[in-house]
Amino acid sequence: MTNRRGVLLEAYVPNELKESLRRRAAADHRTLSQEITRILTEAVHGQGCRPECRPPPGDSTLRAAAHRPAAAPRSEDLPYVAATARKAAARL
Repeated sequence: MTNRRGVLLEAYVPNELKESLRRRAAADHRTLSQEITRILTEAVHGQGCRPECRPPPGDSTLRAAAHRPAAAPRSEDLPYVAATARKAAARL
């Protein structure tokens, strides 16, 4: 047996999903292990995703946050007063 490099991941996979992965791997002439490795690599490194699925470079706004409306002001919020205005008001 050859020396294998990597980590053995143990997880419960439902039979339907396992069979689906096995059929997909067979269609592409891969083993089940190779198919799982390919999927994990794409998930971690972002390869294989369509360009419209990935956010543009430099866009740090989360999609959910981009659609969230701004918070309404609350009655207990204090208005912003610049430090120079506070000092001037304190002198009076």
